[in-house]
Amino acid sequence: MPHPNRPSSPLEAALLRRHWLALAAGASLSACGGGGTTDEGAAPTSHPLGVATGGTGRVRSFLSAAVTATTPLVVGGITLDTRNAVLTDGDDAPLREQQLAPGMTARVLAGSIVGGTAPAVAITVDTQVTGPASWLDSRTLLVFGQRVSVGSSTVRGPGAAGAPPDVQVWGQLDPVAGRILATRLSARAANTAPMLRGLLTAVDRSAGWLQIGPLVARATNPSAIPAGLAEGAVARLTLGAPLPDGSWELIEARDDALRPPDGVQAELEGHVTQFSNARQFSLDGVPVDASRAQIEGLAQLQLGAAVEVHGSMRQGVLVATEVSAQAAEPLELAGSISALDAGSQTFLLHGWQLRWDATTRFSNGNSAGLRVGRQVAVRARWKPGSAALLATQISLG
Repeated sequence: MPHPNRPSSPLEAALLRRHWLALAAGASLSACGGGGTTDEGAAPTSHPLGVATGGTGRVRSFLSAAVTATTPLVVGGITLDTRNAVLTDGDDAPLREQQLAPGMTARVLAGSIVGGTAPAVAITVDTQVTGPASWLDSRTLLVFGQRVSVGSSTVRGPGAAGAPPDVQVWGQLDPVAGRILATRLSARAANTAPMLRGLLTAVDRSAGWLQIGPLVARATNPSAIPAGLAEGAVARLTLGAPLPDGSWELIEARDDALRPPDGVQAELEGHVTQFSNARQFSLDGVPVDASRAQIEGLAQLQLGAAVEVHGSMRQGVLVATEVSAQAAEPLELAGSISALDAGSQTFLLHGWQLRWDATTRFSNGNSAGLRVGRQVAVRARWKPGSAALLATQISLG
């Protein structure tokens, strides 16, 4: 029988390590006279593991979803008892519960889910991208070259009513469409480092750089790129200053794929990143076995589809009992071609590299009509591991 306080997976170990780091930070604050402040300035309340899970110290469930309410805290439809939970951000810095808001995305280790409620042990809240932004249109932001879709359901936080020069975006990664679907948008908070979570499209460890979509990040010390990171991995990059060649300084890189602990009840929201069939697919990198699941929206279940999956983790696979799927939105771009390479069958549109092949459908002409300055409307998709969007349809203006 495993020890009741021993983590059963790398993810559980990481989150529990954050728990003990937060305990140490809380002790330091108390020793420095930082305790006893008002709620607005209080350090998070921490307790030894075991209290939140009925005295066993065992993690029973894992959630990855957006916050829908804060009093009490609700994540993915589950109401959380946070009295004994440790809250941290993506950089392991402690958070106060008052800092959480609807639309923020959270990963939660908790006890058993009973009647839609669970005692939280550790909660990590992190953004998908933080950095300089510009609007492509009324529904699309460009941040580090990443396309961010801002819909009617996106929660607008402080400073997000207009077009802030720097933003923080919480949301869901849609690597198939090469974009982030924003669940919350706000102006970038002071002292918040630029960062990006996405699918690695290229890695050159010897030269010390890696790429997510159009963003190239260069490390002063190539050893800053972990040996395990490879093309197709979901990575979290902490960035420094922009470099003269248009790339960005890489401060830290780490694997950030979801890896729920084995044996837990899991409830995940995200997008299909690999698809064999409706019974075998991956959600944000997590393999899903839906062979015995009740599936709502079966016809919509495909690569890039938005899904919610309920089930339990067994040997690294989420064995689903319920799956709900919504069709992926088509990725559409329009504008004038700014660069063209007929040899490689690629062109630039709004800073995005697109390519065409024999499967691309043309209207109002053919590939011979593509030229710099030509107006085009494009439907495209992103193949994981590729550095360019594949145009499925091109209409020449």
